[in-house]
Amino acid sequence: MTRSPARTSSIGAVIAVSMLLTAAPAFAQIKEQAPVELQSADQLAQDRSGAESWTYINPAANFTKYRTVMIDPAVVYDGPDAQFSGIDPTQRAAFARMLTSALRSEIAKSFPSPRKARADTLRVRMTLLGGQKTRGGIATATRVTPIGFGLSAAKSLLGRQGTLTGSVLYAVEVFDASSGDLLLSAVRRRTPDPLDIPATLSTEATVKAVAREFAVTARRRLEIMTQVPQRR
Repeated sequence: MTRSPARTSSIGAVIAVSMLLTAAPAFAQIKEQAPVELQSADQLAQDRSGAESWTYINPAANFTKYRTVMIDPAVVYDGPDAQFSGIDPTQRAAFARMLTSALRSEIAKSFPSPRKARADTLRVRMTLLGGQKTRGGIATATRVTPIGFGLSAAKSLLGRQGTLTGSVLYAVEVFDASSGDLLLSAVRRRTPDPLDIPATLSTEATVKAVAREFAVTARRRLEIMTQVPQRR
C-alpha cells in the first residue's frame, strides 16, 4: 500500500513531536496531576504512572504548513503546585529569561520570526514550573574523581540525573499563531547531562545548560516536523 504525501507527513510529524518531547532525560517524581493552572492542563495525559511527564498532541495538527515561529517570553508559574524550593522570585524571573533567550537564539537559526502572526506561523510558549537547586562545588567534586567520572558516564548513558545536580521543571505549549489552536503541549523535568561539568557549578549554570540543550533539541525537531516530504 502506498501512503499519500499528506499521510506520510502526518506520521512523520507525530514521530518528530515524540522525539522532541522525550529527547532528554527526565527526573521522575511521584506526581499524578499536571500543573492545575496551566492553560492546557485539562488536555494533558500522564505518560506513565508516577512519571513527572505529561503530553498532548492535537491529532489534527499538520506541522508541514508552518514556516515561521514566534517565541513568547517564558512565564513563571505561580499556581499552588509550583515547585520552587529555595529558589526566590528574582531567580525565577532570571531563569525564565534564560529559557526565552536560548530558545529565541536557536530557533532563529532555522525559522524567521514575523512581526505579526501569519497563516504559516507557530507560536511557542514556555512556562517555568519549578526547579531543584544544584549543590555547587559538591556536585562538581563528584565528577572529577575517576570513580565519580565513571559513575557520571554510566548515568549519562542511562539518561539519569547527575549526583547533586539540579533540574528544571517546565511546560512547552505550541499554538497555531493565527487561530490560537493548541497543537501540542508537554510538561517535562530536564537535567543537564551528568558529564556536563560546568553545569554543576551553580543552579544558574544548570539552568543555562538545560535551556541550551532544550533549545537545540527543539530547533532540530521543529525542522523535522515542518519538513514537507518529497514526492517519489
